[in-house]
Amino acid sequence: MKGVSDYAVVYDITSDAERGKVDKVLKGFGFRVQKSVFECRLTRRGRNELIGKLEKLEIKTGFIKVYRLEYTSKNTVIGTAKKRDIDDGYAFVI
Repeated sequence: MKGVSDYAVVYDITSDAERGKVDKVLKGFGFRVQKSVFECRLTRRGRNELIGKLEKLEIKTGFIKVYRLEYTSKNTVIGTAKKRDIDDGYAFVI
């Protein structure tokens, strides 16, 4: 899809209350892939909206990072091999 990019949003927040607010926002934009990692497929407008909502939370006990995912090379899996996945070839898993 033109104009759409995939993002990984990761966070490390110690406050349960703040973490809950971040989870609630992120669930509206993507899906959880690990306890503190979400994947989101966003337009530029969606990305700006997500970042705006996260900034309004004014997190004091940690941080949130938004990474744009690039698919220019094949993924690398380190650890136990698993069956083929829908994301095979499109992400780095470390």
